[in-house]
Amino acid sequence: MGAVLISAMWGLNIVGIKVALSAFPPVWNAFWRMLLGWPVLWLWARYGGVRLRLLETEVRPLAKLGVLFGIQIILLNLSVDWTSAGFAAVLLNAAPVFINALAHFYVPGDRISPRRAAGLALSFGGVAVVMLTDPDPSVAARPMLGNVLALATAALIGARMVYTQRLVQWIHPVRAIFWQVGFSLPVFLPCALAAEPLMVGPLTLEALLSWLYCSLAVVGFAFVMWIRLLEAHSPGLLSVFVFPTPLFGVVFSALILGEDLPTGLLAGVASVALGILLVALERRAAGTELSEGARDLARVS
Repeated sequence: MGAVLISAMWGLNIVGIKVALSAFPPVWNAFWRMLLGWPVLWLWARYGGVRLRLLETEVRPLAKLGVLFGIQIILLNLSVDWTSAGFAAVLLNAAPVFINALAHFYVPGDRISPRRAAGLALSFGGVAVVMLTDPDPSVAARPMLGNVLALATAALIGARMVYTQRLVQWIHPVRAIFWQVGFSLPVFLPCALAAEPLMVGPLTLEALLSWLYCSLAVVGFAFVMWIRLLEAHSPGLLSVFVFPTPLFGVVFSALILGEDLPTGLLAGVASVALGILLVALERRAAGTELSEGARDLARVS
């Protein structure tokens, strides 16, 4: 039940970002979200007794992780700003396609089986259908560019997951995530100061609540919930219950933002979700888990 709740929270996160962007420009939105969510991660680390002070050997790899994360979040916010929330939810959650493809080459023993290849092909087909479908123009200022950036963001998420999986073999996952956010802040701030105004619209109650949700609930609460679930259950088992994330994203975008749901989008999200489910079930059956690295699936985004 907890994994399904997290899946719904991630789906709602895209809609929350879209609403918050009516008041905050993309990079400033990223900076304030991470700045507000970072102390929540500190409290969680203190509660779990995790040492946060960095060793000299950890600074460089975690700084690289933070820069990669910062670039990914900037692209994510730009993509959500330029395309519809429903389209972004589907394309961003194509990340498992890239994660599995990269893991095949960079994670020892994590090879793509024929069954998993079929699931990945199904997901990629769904992505292609979505890319060829036009979103609701009233909520998509630059749909094609936004869709391309969303897919690029999914690829960066995949690269970050694989890189993090290698790091947490010798760095505690909570410390890795904490410093991932910390090292991303110097990426956001100069970009925001150089390229964006502080506000682009009035700070309405809807925008404020959406921003708080994305900052506190997603960066802090969803992360904590995922870590706690991973302490009690295997990532392979949990992954079966989080495949509906793109479905939740599309449903919430229709209910909250009133977005149209074209046939191409519905077909695409069904294909992506089914493909992810096939991959998750294959991983569970084969017992292939990225154990510690899967903790980064909290996707502080």
